[in-house]
Amino acid sequence: MDLARRLSPTGTEILLERIPHLRSCALGFWIRQGSCHEGPEEEGLAHFIEHAVFKGTASWPDPESLAAATDRLGGHLDAFTGKEVACFYGKVLPEQLPALVEILGELVTTPRFDGEELARERQVILEEIGQSEDNPEDWASELFYQNFWAGTPLAHSILGGRKQVSGFGAAHAHAFFERNYRAPNLLISAAGDLEEGRLAELLAPVLERLPPGPAPPPPPPNRHRPFLLNLPRKGLQQASLVLGFPGPTHTSAERAATSLLAHVLGGGLSSRLFLELRERRGLCYQVSAYPTPYRDSGALQISAGCAPENARELVARTLAECRNLAERGVGEEELDRARLQACTSLVFGQESSSSRMFSLAHQAIHLGAVQSLEEQMAEIRAVTPEGLQQVARRILDPGALGCLALGTRKGADIKESDLAA
Repeated sequence: MDLARRLSPTGTEILLERIPHLRSCALGFWIRQGSCHEGPEEEGLAHFIEHAVFKGTASWPDPESLAAATDRLGGHLDAFTGKEVACFYGKVLPEQLPALVEILGELVTTPRFDGEELARERQVILEEIGQSEDNPEDWASELFYQNFWAGTPLAHSILGGRKQVSGFGAAHAHAFFERNYRAPNLLISAAGDLEEGRLAELLAPVLERLPPGPAPPPPPPNRHRPFLLNLPRKGLQQASLVLGFPGPTHTSAERAATSLLAHVLGGGLSSRLFLELRERRGLCYQVSAYPTPYRDSGALQISAGCAPENARELVARTLAECRNLAERGVGEEELDRARLQACTSLVFGQESSSSRMFSLAHQAIHLGAVQSLEEQMAEIRAVTPEGLQQVARRILDPGALGCLALGTRKGADIKESDLAA
């Protein structure tokens, strides 16, 4: 792995992996803040900033000129906000890297926050909220977070609520931006066909504009709680279900075993839940299981959709499979399939400059270290059937389960007794 990692004099971490056989380069500016870092009256503000910076910067004072500059890159430029980070990133041909650095650099250092532009963008975000609420899978996931981590930062909606977003303006944007967009709170990751010296030269003016520390303090701790919530909703043909068990954090020694546990449960066509719920019972079209780790908490989630009258049976059979896995464990052949799926995903990620850029940043921010592909694969291969069963016994506890059903019908609600199956 041709990895360069250094810290700027003001505390910005920079990671670069040169992959000379690629003909593209990817660059990301990562802010160590997301919806978890918002105060009680700020829910949705981190995401609002993500939108607001695209409304004009020092060199491109309006959305039209900034959009035209972005299109001239000939590649791809985008941004997203998560629970713990926000990211502004792009992928271009090497000759367009200077322009990409310039645009991304201005987004994170010199946004204008024009009041009239922000007023228009508020309406765009309200439309985005409406779109999310109209998507049953998205809305079920949002409601799961709000209830599983109720009263803690992970319950914050990334998009925010309509009332709060409607009140955001330039003053709110400036305050949140100045508090979080500081040198020690920024990480820059890059991968592909680029040179360390050239990138350092291009980044120098951006780093000079970043205000120094201190970085903001970590958010309050997150705590999960078991719950059961049935929510009827007119106009839906299916009930959207999210079940979640408390899972490991980013840095937990159990993260590899939990990832493989998710593969065994719902990670492919031969996974236990897919075979039982879809192939044998015809209860659903799709079911998936996946870990969602965070700084101090996490979950192993299972998502599915089914006819409302089948929801109780689907939940009961899902928990029966979980109990069977915890009690009887997995065989070497089944675990081998999960290991191969996980290792293949890692290898495929090496074949894209953007995927590698994301991986570098994720590891540096959440793990505090960057592992080689060989080290990551060794961690996966080191999980034994006995080790996976131990993790399954600890995680798959129905007494700690959170269960959200959106689109249930009267008489078909999931009951507490179903969760004890």
